[in-house]
Amino acid sequence: MLADRIVAHRGYQHAYPENTLLAYREAIAAGAHCIETDISLSADHQPMLYHDPTLKRVSNKKGRVEQYTAEQLQTFPAYEPKRFGERFVNETIASLADLVVLLQQHPHVTGYIEVKKEAVTFAGIVDTYAIISQCLKPVALQCPLISFDYDFIAHARVQGWQRCGVVLTRWDDLDSNTVKEINPDIVFCNYKKIPAQANLDDCNFELVLYEIAEVELAKRWFRRGADKIETFDVADLIQTLSRHSL
Repeated sequence: MLADRIVAHRGYQHAYPENTLLAYREAIAAGAHCIETDISLSADHQPMLYHDPTLKRVSNKKGRVEQYTAEQLQTFPAYEPKRFGERFVNETIASLADLVVLLQQHPHVTGYIEVKKEAVTFAGIVDTYAIISQCLKPVALQCPLISFDYDFIAHARVQGWQRCGVVLTRWDDLDSNTVKEINPDIVFCNYKKIPAQANLDDCNFELVLYEIAEVELAKRWFRRGADKIETFDVADLIQTLSRHSL
């Protein structure tokens, strides 16, 4: 199904504040079978749905995520004022535990859990994995772990997490010893970083390309061999592609 091949990047981010429960509920309502979220850690080492290390852009607050407890963070707005003004000011920062509840209600949905490098730096690889894996336990089969931090994913692989993936800094990193040892099930990559000569049909992993919103660009990459496309505008891409032949 087409809906299985489109990943809602930070939820339905085009129309709603990113990484909020609202953005994920609306992405699922729009037909998404795959969502992606970013995980940062609070001061008390609780996993929160948040992309930036600082709170200014999304919450219009001072400081960094890890300077506040989870209880404090969940009172802060997550409303992206530069994009939406005061429209979503009552939407608050959500925890990973909140997303787990949502995923339990939608067992057909895959949730790609991107662990931010800042979280790993703050709490360390071992503790970060322990915290996040324990939180995800009820929906573990729905949730691949992904990260730009290859060492974190290597640890997750050794610990037995079922599906592990990397977000590539460079396409050539596929040839690094660390990534080879991980043998990732999934690879996320900026489509602009893929060499023209790369044969995607030879990839032995699920390849997810970001950030793509245009239907013709999505079709081109599907034809070249991409398995999934990640987009901020999930509703429009699903609806538009459904009217086209891939």
